[in-house]
Amino acid sequence: MIMIRKWPKLPSMSLMTKVPLMITLVVFASTLIIGLLVIERDWNRQRTILEAQTLTLARATAAAGKAHIVNTDVWALYRILRQLGERGTDGAGLAPVVEAAFLRPDGTILAHTDPRAHPVGLKLATQSEAGAERLAQAIGSEAARLLPEDVRTEGFIDAVAPITIDGVKVGLVLLRSSTAGLIAQLRTDAIVVIAFSVGLAMVMSLFGTWLSRRMVRPLQNLADGIDAVARGDLSGIRNVQRPGRDEIGQVTRQFNRMVEELAEKKRLERELAASERLAGLGRFAAGLAHEVNNPIGGMMNCVQMLSRRPDDAELVRKYVPLLDNGLRSISATIQALLGELRGNEKRTSCKAGCLISLEEMVRSEIGDRQIRLDWVVDTADLSGLAVNCTCPHIQQIVVNLTRNAIAVMPDGGRLSFTSRKVGEVLELVIGDTGPGMDDKTMERLFEPFYSTRPGGSGLGLWITYRIVERMGGSIRVESRPGTGARFVVTLPLVAARVRDGDEGENIRAA
Repeated sequence: MIMIRKWPKLPSMSLMTKVPLMITLVVFASTLIIGLLVIERDWNRQRTILEAQTLTLARATAAAGKAHIVNTDVWALYRILRQLGERGTDGAGLAPVVEAAFLRPDGTILAHTDPRAHPVGLKLATQSEAGAERLAQAIGSEAARLLPEDVRTEGFIDAVAPITIDGVKVGLVLLRSSTAGLIAQLRTDAIVVIAFSVGLAMVMSLFGTWLSRRMVRPLQNLADGIDAVARGDLSGIRNVQRPGRDEIGQVTRQFNRMVEELAEKKRLERELAASERLAGLGRFAAGLAHEVNNPIGGMMNCVQMLSRRPDDAELVRKYVPLLDNGLRSISATIQALLGELRGNEKRTSCKAGCLISLEEMVRSEIGDRQIRLDWVVDTADLSGLAVNCTCPHIQQIVVNLTRNAIAVMPDGGRLSFTSRKVGEVLELVIGDTGPGMDDKTMERLFEPFYSTRPGGSGLGLWITYRIVERMGGSIRVESRPGTGARFVVTLPLVAARVRDGDEGENIRAA
């Protein structure tokens, strides 16, 4: 499993701090890096010069001691080595020789700068495997060269120069110079570079402080202005300074222009809000009139039938409960609309079985029209089920949709209603054989005050859509011109929270 490490969050800092800090860090890092690169380049150059000088001294020493090796003049060889050591420390710019020796081809010492530690006639002593390897490579050298770095001692440069007479090796010079002077110079240069970097960073820090104040002050003014706008206080913001023609000045001018437009927009919003309140009251009145008009139409049909046959006891028993339901529906609709308007609408679980009693109300709405009604409510399938609604909204949905279907079939037709349980939802399907609708009409079908019927208010479907939406359901339309329309409403089912005896009350309240 790959673990992704999260970097710690840096503490929040203002631009007054960030700008000088960033300038200081960038300048310091840049100066330091450039200085170190220059030092490294100079180190490599000086080291190359030192290696060349060491090799040159080895060759010159071999040439100077060639005649003395033939005569085995040890004292003369020692004087050459002594002069070599003195020359390396006299400030002449040559490599500082710290150790040198004349050796026979087998490694026997002829002369050494330290004769006490390395007596004449003995093989050159080595203190480690690397030293032994160094001596072995020196003895095996056929030409003057620098010994490889892997056999050198750290801080030193080793060179070997064979001494030959008539092509025969008679001895060799092993010479070692020190890089201590280069290292000391390197340290001095590093201190100078660091001191210069720190000094320049401090100067740039002062410059960054001045620059940040010049930049941040107008930005702070803008921040104060934006904070005032967020609080809704547009007074006094126009005093924000307008510095120069740079980007900050352009932003400041745009901000002032925005504030002016916001002030104008706020004034227009106050006027619009007053108009919206009046329009809202108008929509509420229109919705109330529409919802009250629905049961009134059915009640008027009942009254007409009763007025024709006032002595018919069977008709009275049939239509008086419908009148009672209509009056209760008007009362419940008014209370529900007022509750919605005040925002304190109460919700209870309404049993789905209350749909059964709507058939007679719809038939009374049809009246004498030549419309065939197919009413299918599966009482067994809906037993014990409920929807989360404000009673009598579930009945109001059905009444609004069936009333619209009746209105689009003035010459007769077929109206169907089906309710069933589909999964975890209650599905209500209302279909008609009217003229149908095209796609353009269906797109605007649920807009308020939109109607294709002469004299239609355009509120029935809008109110129905809002009721279904508040109940957490959905409504869709299936229609084509000349094929009628089919409305499918789905409402989520919930656990019933009303007693069996309350179901009738819910029905009568519709």
